[in-house]
Amino acid sequence: MLQRELTREQVKQLGEQVLANMEAAIVERGYGYFSDGFVFNIRVEQNKLVSDVQGSQVYHVTIDLGSFASSSCTCPYARLCKHIAATFFQAYSVFENPRAFMNKLHEPRPLAFTSSILAPAYKSNPRARKNLAQPTVGGAALAPESSIGEWWQFLTKWTRNLPAAMEASRASTELFSSYENALGIASSWPDDLAQLFSVHATLFHLHLLQAFATDYRHSQWTGDLTQTAERLVEYLEGTLYDLDAERLWRDRRSHLQASYEKLKNWKHQDVTHLYGLLAYRLIWTELLTQPGWVDEELEALESCLRDPALPAAKREQYAWLRGHFSVLRREDDEALRVWLRSVRLPLSFYMPYLKEFARNQEWQRCLAWINRIGPLIGRSEASEYRLVSAIWREALISLNRMDEYGAGLKRFLPASYHDYAAHLYQQGEYRAWIDLQMTFQGLPLGAADQPKRERAIEEKEPHLLIPMLVRDINRLIEERNRTGYREAVKLLKKVRACFQKSNQQERWEQYIDRLAAKYSRLRAFQEELRRGNLHL
Repeated sequence: MLQRELTREQVKQLGEQVLANMEAAIVERGYGYFSDGFVFNIRVEQNKLVSDVQGSQVYHVTIDLGSFASSSCTCPYARLCKHIAATFFQAYSVFENPRAFMNKLHEPRPLAFTSSILAPAYKSNPRARKNLAQPTVGGAALAPESSIGEWWQFLTKWTRNLPAAMEASRASTELFSSYENALGIASSWPDDLAQLFSVHATLFHLHLLQAFATDYRHSQWTGDLTQTAERLVEYLEGTLYDLDAERLWRDRRSHLQASYEKLKNWKHQDVTHLYGLLAYRLIWTELLTQPGWVDEELEALESCLRDPALPAAKREQYAWLRGHFSVLRREDDEALRVWLRSVRLPLSFYMPYLKEFARNQEWQRCLAWINRIGPLIGRSEASEYRLVSAIWREALISLNRMDEYGAGLKRFLPASYHDYAAHLYQQGEYRAWIDLQMTFQGLPLGAADQPKRERAIEEKEPHLLIPMLVRDINRLIEERNRTGYREAVKLLKKVRACFQKSNQQERWEQYIDRLAAKYSRLRAFQEELRRGNLHL
C-alpha cells in the first residue's frame, strides 16, 4: 500500500519536481493515461517509485524519489515522459486530488536546468522490434552483410506504393508506419549496424516526405506532415547521439565510406525546409566526421557558391549549409552573419547548437549566441523559450553574471513576460512591474500569486496601482453587461482605497464624479455604483 510506503510530504515534493522539470503537454498526456487506468503494479523499491504503464506496449517506469531528473522509462522517449507523469499521478491520487494539481500546471514557471533537457527527445533502441517478423520485399529479406546501396534499393522497393497510400489516406500515419516497420529489418543485426541502418532509414523517409510534400501538396506542409518531419529528425538525433562511432570506425569502415558517398549529395536536395537543414547538420556533426570528408564537403559547397548562374534560392541554401562548417571551425560570427540575414530561420534552427554548447559547458559561447538571437527568443513559443532560458540562466550562473538577468529578460520580451514580471516584483521594482502590465495588457497574467503581489504594492506604493486598475475598470464597463459592471465596482473600491492610502481623497472624488458622468446613460452601471455606495 502506497500510504505505508510514501508520505504526503514526499508526494508533494515530487509534484514540485514534476512542475519544474516537465513540459505541461507531457504532464497532460500522463494525466490522461492515469485517468484511463493504464498504470498498474505501482510500488516503492529502494527509494524508487516503480510501475508498469500500458502504452503501445507495456513500459516499465522508475521514478527516483531522491533525484527526479534521473527517473527513467523503457519507452522510446528519452526525456521525462507521459508514462512517468502517469505514475506520478497514480501516487499523488492516494494523498491529494490530481485535478487540483492540474490547476497549477499551466501557471508560468521556469524550467529547471538538468542534463536531461539537453538529451535528444528519443533514444535509440535497435532491439525494440526484435520480436516482429522481419519485413521482406518479394519474399526476400535484407541480410546483415548487405551494402549501403542495397539498403537504399530495398527501401525504395519497400516504399514503392507508399506515396499513393499517403495520398489516399492520412499521409503522416502511413509514412511513419512504413518507417517504424522498416526499422524491423535490422532488429536482429549487431547493434552498431542496426543503428547505422536506422540513420539511413530515417533519412530515406525524411527525403520521401519532402518529395511527397512537393509532388502532392504543392510544397505546402500541413501540420501533420510537419510533426512527422520533426519526429523523424528527433529519431535521427537520438540514433546519432547513441551511435558507437569508435566501433563503427573500427569494424564498419567500408559502411561509413559508403555512407559518405551516399549522403554527401544530401546538400543538393531541396532542404529549404527546416528539417532538411537540421538533418544535414546532424549528419556532418555526428557521422561524417573524417577531416578529409569535411574538407571535401566544404570545398564542394564553396564551389557551388562560386557559380554565377546559381539560382538565388539555391545560393541561400548552400550559404546556410556552409554556415554549419563555420561553426565547426568556431567561426561563429561568420555563420550567424549569414543565418540572421534570413527571417525564415526560427529559433529551433539554432537550438541544436545551444544544446551542444551547453553539453560541453561552453557557457561564454552560449551567451554570445543568445545575445545575437535575442529577438528570435522574444518571439518564440513557450516551450522553446523555457528551454533556451534554462540554458541561459545556467550560463549566467556558471559565469557569475546573474547581474545581467533582469536586462536579459527585458530583451527577451514578450516571451519572457512572466519571468520578467516575477523578477521585477522580487526586486521591488514596482513601477517597472506596473509599466510591464500596462504595456503587455493583452497577455494573461497567469501567476496564481498576482492578487498577493497587487496587495503588497497597494500597501507600499498604492498610487502605482491606480492606472492599471482604471484600465481594467474601463474595459469592464465597455463590456456593457451587469456582470462587468459588478466587477468594475469591485475594482473601484480598490481604487478608492489606493487614493485614500495615498492621501488623495480629493482626486478620488473628482475621478468618481467624472466616471459617473461619463456613463450616466448606463442605468445598470449607475445602479451598481449606488449599491456599492460609491456615488449618489
